[in-house]
Amino acid sequence: MARMKNMTIDNFLNGKIKLRQSVKGLRATSDAVLTAAAVKAKANDTILDVGAGNGVIGLCISARVPVQITALEIQENLVQLIQQNADLNDRKITVVRMDLFQRTDPLKGHLFHHVVTNPPFYDTTGQQRSNSEQAKAYVANFNLDKWILYCLKHIRAKGTFTMIHRPELLGQILVVLEQRLGGIEIVPIYTKPGQPAKRIIVRGILGSNKPTQLMSGIVLNTKSDKPTPSAKSVLRNGQSL
Repeated sequence: MARMKNMTIDNFLNGKIKLRQSVKGLRATSDAVLTAAAVKAKANDTILDVGAGNGVIGLCISARVPVQITALEIQENLVQLIQQNADLNDRKITVVRMDLFQRTDPLKGHLFHHVVTNPPFYDTTGQQRSNSEQAKAYVANFNLDKWILYCLKHIRAKGTFTMIHRPELLGQILVVLEQRLGGIEIVPIYTKPGQPAKRIIVRGILGSNKPTQLMSGIVLNTKSDKPTPSAKSVLRNGQSL
């Protein structure tokens, strides 16, 4: 990890991706890497990352397969950071600054093979963040249904939607998705064996008539706090989930 004033440059996927990020602001976690691994992208597919943060999801997908990335982000400092990270990794990312709840949509009419999102999802109750960047990035103070619906309207036919969230909101998420997607897969993320799922990844296909499935999921750590082989393959080696 290289450090500069108020910033670090961190390695992801065993150094395949380098990420410039704020010391005290938004910091990428395994959530983003797992979400990227769950996107079933093929070469030259188009990707829309909604609420892209510092751009890590798109970059991690691009480490696995060459894709065309569009990143949507509301915070100006993060918009600049996404472009810096694209340059740092010799990638091209189209960055759009917008509030997805505003009346005008600069992406209106644009459809993508895959729409992916890691939205803010901490409850506002008891969540104290040290700066406004962290608060906007981590704390859910918006309408989740509208966030999901925005994502869905930008998926092309037979394209996919992928998101990560808290397990306790799975019911709400499925109510929205099952009206529009098929082939929905729910992938639980377990911190350790025998523990409840910490996260869920939900993905589906626009226009599919396949049923919803609960997948086996992935366990990140053994009981002795060592990474599991499956976690290593995804988080370090960039394998798909």
